[in-house]
Amino acid sequence: MAGSQKRRRKVSRKKGRRAHSPGHCAAIVFCIITFCASAWLWKAALSGDVLERQETQVSAEDYRPQVGDPPYRVVVDAGHGGTDPGARGVVEEKNMTAATASALVEWLDRDPNFIPLQTRNSYEDTATPAQRAAAANAQTPQLLLSIHGNSAANGSTAAGFECYPAVPGRTWHQESFYFAQQLASGMCTAGAHLRGQGGIRYIYYLENDQKQLVESTYAGIRAERSFTLLEDVNCPAVLAEQCFVTSEEDVAQFGSEEGCKKVARIYYEAICRYFGTDPLPQK
Repeated sequence: MAGSQKRRRKVSRKKGRRAHSPGHCAAIVFCIITFCASAWLWKAALSGDVLERQETQVSAEDYRPQVGDPPYRVVVDAGHGGTDPGARGVVEEKNMTAATASALVEWLDRDPNFIPLQTRNSYEDTATPAQRAAAANAQTPQLLLSIHGNSAANGSTAAGFECYPAVPGRTWHQESFYFAQQLASGMCTAGAHLRGQGGIRYIYYLENDQKQLVESTYAGIRAERSFTLLEDVNCPAVLAEQCFVTSEEDVAQFGSEEGCKKVARIYYEAICRYFGTDPLPQK
């Protein structure tokens, strides 16, 4: 009787061992491997996300455009002109843009680091934005600045500087935004009020041809087109609204004869910062 009980206990123990191997052990090993693999993938994904955010942060804060060697080909576009006067106020927009562009071209022409280019032969020539963009592209530019003036309805106290780089998702967006930062920084130092988020905004044309202003904190990619000169030129580009032609105070600082010369110098120094060159000294 005792021997039979011992044999039964041995058989029972053997059956128990067979019940937990080898299939049961394989399942346990598989679970462990799966858990480890999942943990590794989670850690890798987390590290990748951190790396991506770090790269984005570096891109935003420490970005510098790749510009090559001088001389650099810079297009200066005077907004409006000819039979298109632009906005009217204390001054006429086309006169202000021509005066500023002329002074800026003079600075660039004196500096051996630059080759100034223009979008038409004379400021009195009438040309559409598409025609000016085509003229710019024909000269293989490396940077374009389109100079404009803002306006507001009668009785408005609107004033200040704002500029519009190529919008997110476009080939030259990052370079354009960097150039816009240099322009806004220079105008702020000169005492201009910066409109919007640090003086930099985006413009989109909707289906009804109405313009929609978007602050530069919005980084979404949209299908709507922005200003033609920003969309159609093959280089980084910014459109600058240097002051409100309807504001006496704004014009006195940045739209008068002396104001245009002051702004031209600001634009010139911003271009130098973009390309990493030293500006010529002021006389």
